[in-house]
Amino acid sequence: MTSRTAFAYVVSINGPRITLNIQDVHRGHFVSHRDGTSVVTEVGSLFGVDDGYRLQVMRVRSLFFAEPREAHRVGTGSTSGSEPALRNLEAIVVGALERNEHGSLVFIANSLLSPALGAAAYPLTRDELGKILEVSTPSGASVCLGTDIRSGGKLRVDLMDLLGRHVAVLGSTGHGKSCLTAAALQQMLLHYPRARIVVFDINGEYEEALRRYVPEPSEAKFTKLGESEEDRIPYVALGRHGLSRLLLPSERTQRPALNFAIEKLGFIEWFPNEAGVGLEGAQKAVLFDDCRPFPDPQAKTTIQALRSCSARSAKMWPNMRALGCLVAEGYSLQQGRNGLERSTFQYSNVAPLVNRIRNHCEDPQFTAVVNIESQNSAYGKNLNWQLESSGLVNRIFGAPEDTWRLHVVNLRRVAHDLLPIILSALLELLAFERFRLGQKGSHPTLLVLEEAHHYLRSVGINEEGGQSDLAYERLAKEGRKFGVSLWLSTQRPSELSPTVLAQCGTWIVFRLTSERDLRSVESAGEWFDRQELDRVAGLPRQQAVVFGSGVPLPIRVIAPTADPVPRSKDPDFSDWTGDPSNGPSVIGPQSSGTSQGDDTVFADGDDLSPF
Repeated sequence: MTSRTAFAYVVSINGPRITLNIQDVHRGHFVSHRDGTSVVTEVGSLFGVDDGYRLQVMRVRSLFFAEPREAHRVGTGSTSGSEPALRNLEAIVVGALERNEHGSLVFIANSLLSPALGAAAYPLTRDELGKILEVSTPSGASVCLGTDIRSGGKLRVDLMDLLGRHVAVLGSTGHGKSCLTAAALQQMLLHYPRARIVVFDINGEYEEALRRYVPEPSEAKFTKLGESEEDRIPYVALGRHGLSRLLLPSERTQRPALNFAIEKLGFIEWFPNEAGVGLEGAQKAVLFDDCRPFPDPQAKTTIQALRSCSARSAKMWPNMRALGCLVAEGYSLQQGRNGLERSTFQYSNVAPLVNRIRNHCEDPQFTAVVNIESQNSAYGKNLNWQLESSGLVNRIFGAPEDTWRLHVVNLRRVAHDLLPIILSALLELLAFERFRLGQKGSHPTLLVLEEAHHYLRSVGINEEGGQSDLAYERLAKEGRKFGVSLWLSTQRPSELSPTVLAQCGTWIVFRLTSERDLRSVESAGEWFDRQELDRVAGLPRQQAVVFGSGVPLPIRVIAPTADPVPRSKDPDFSDWTGDPSNGPSVIGPQSSGTSQGDDTVFADGDDLSPF
């Protein structure tokens, strides 16, 4: 400490809050030392307190004036009312800088330390700030998340710390979320040859930004759901778990009926002219979904054969409408006073589920994405739900032996109201398959959920009064054990599941102004205090606060620039003038020295490259 002058000293310790008196000779926000100058009295700035063999690191929380309670000038035995009021500084301890066994300076995060009364406070050098903020390049794999505002160094986060727990990228529209996400993915694809990244691309903006980073055709897949017949999802591939998420049955009545229908689907034949089903090889349909009053006598024989497992396997999967027939007849068909009859009371319990099946099958926007028609098995003659489901999971999320590194799933053609149920079904299926295979049965995968507020939410209320749980919650709570890491990006964190947000380990927060959104971040983020949260509402474009397990303390950064940027630039209103001589505005695609990425405009000369 001999090369720098103390600017304050500790006068009060009240739990985690440390009060320091600022020396009268120090009047500015900066303190000079042999390495330059450092900010010491700005809210959020860092400084050190001498602790003998180590330097305790503190962060400024507030500044205020207070009348002196002790003599603080050398040679002065008392104070008088004519003296100016002291300036006080309140801070908290965030850790300590010390030397390791090799003599290198290391930072250890520890908020339980306390300084000694009277201990002197000193400014930190750029090297010390770099160690604290980890802006120097780690020895292992890392990803750059931006440029630190205070030190000017690159914030590089260890790959395991970043993806070992989930990542949340939050912020209002137009502030840099998509650009930062694309920049991070570009780095992963560029530097890690065994990466496995699946992007759910809501607006179709990432393909161009990521394609050049996987030059080998075998290393990338680009799927546009609903674009062609090959890009549709076979409904049978959703399996029991995916279809349950898709159709939202109630627990007490509808789920047992749906489970019966799913289990027996491979033993019936669909008769399209009659809109009903019968056993394989039957001459006509005997089971229907509309509770018609006089059942065919063969209906009882059909149900009994299905229940006793004596029916033979069908040659192909029936139309999805067959599920409704099995649900209705399996639950409502019973022996009554007048012989075999359909109970309207029993049918009323499953009628909402039957209507959901029928509505999906009649919705052209749903059928454009999901193939509901009768179809052959893709895995031989035997109809096997498990094989169909595993095939879909491998197709979307990859099998352990696959060599591709990137799969962009373009969801632009999926109707907005169908996004929650389609993606919930896919992710429920992914969760089941990953848990079935175990921890050693899958390749570590990063799942990027862009614009998650569109679909990472509740997908319905059932008639029994319970809210349907989110499929993502299971992946968020347990998926990392089975090789799945989530990267969530959203404008409205208040609309997402609190359970999912609470499982995120690293948070990248751009400007948020809604009080509900700010409260969601505060309640879910264990590292974020209210003072830091209040500053988020005033963040300019392209700036974010990074905090969580990947960094030792909250760091304000300038987000990196993707190259190329995603297709999410600001609209160009220069044509409104009607003057052909007017060139494009600074946000237009032809602007010189700017980036048209999600969310921001970058000035000439800015060196913000993440690489």
